[in-house]
Amino acid sequence: MTLDAQELRLTLMAGLTAKQVEFFNAEGYLHVPDALTASDLDPVQAELERIVDEAANRLVDEGAIDRDYAALPFPQRLISLVKADASAAAGINFPANLGPAIFAFLHNRRLLDIVQSLVGEEIYANSCQHIRAKLPATGDYAGNLSSNEWARSTAWHQDLGVLLPEADDTLIVTSWIPLVDADAVNGTLRVLPGSHHEPLRRHVRPSGEDGGSYTVAPDELPDVEPVTVPVERGGMILLHSRTPHGSDPNRSDHIRWSMDLRWNDARMPNGRPQLPGMLVRSAETPELVVDDRQQWLAAWKLAQVSRRGARFYRW
Repeated sequence: MTLDAQELRLTLMAGLTAKQVEFFNAEGYLHVPDALTASDLDPVQAELERIVDEAANRLVDEGAIDRDYAALPFPQRLISLVKADASAAAGINFPANLGPAIFAFLHNRRLLDIVQSLVGEEIYANSCQHIRAKLPATGDYAGNLSSNEWARSTAWHQDLGVLLPEADDTLIVTSWIPLVDADAVNGTLRVLPGSHHEPLRRHVRPSGEDGGSYTVAPDELPDVEPVTVPVERGGMILLHSRTPHGSDPNRSDHIRWSMDLRWNDARMPNGRPQLPGMLVRSAETPELVVDDRQQWLAAWKLAQVSRRGARFYRW
């Protein structure tokens, strides 16, 4: 199934077109170009730039580096910092980064209009969210960064594979949103289209280059031709929670910054009950929408204590 260029760029303010929804349901993914504007993404990037700037200032104060690399552009500055000290990347991902810009972005109208086209108008921002700085694979980084997820390829996996079985019947949609142009060189997403129609596949924790996270067991991979999906800044990829996907190493000279945010119908199990997601849009109970960031922060603070010993994975 294919979409012509005009259809691809017809992302209406009210959400996806019927043809786009049809493509997603058939293929298990959808590339949505021009879904967001610079005014949507720039505050998130500015918040990340501030986090990187604070890390640089700390490393200078500690004597770990002799300059802050402030002249380097956003896609490159963190590279120099983590070559000296891996902790420079510590404040980027959830839940270390729960800043006002990312909180506001989780309520972004354009984003939620698109999500609503797939999960309905009772939208729950799943707690399984990530902000990623995929480093160039050729870098000589401090600590264990050269061998972990920041620099390696990401093996084939299904998002449902890292959620509890309670969510097996829930449509959980991932919106994968790059903050820089993403392509085959810097490690954009690759998908196995159409394979989401089959049951969840067994996942394992591999070792070696792809090691770390749960991945589809090699003998369970579907015999499907992979599709590499380039995405310009402002676009996104939508993924079904049973669609196997991954990415190659970043072989560029800059960081592939991206967000992967997950959404589901608020009335359905979300697969991560131990961590605080939040209701971000509702026709039935609008008074329960979490529009106070302090409420969100308090929920995360409580979760850091109460989740001890909780089960997070099915395998």
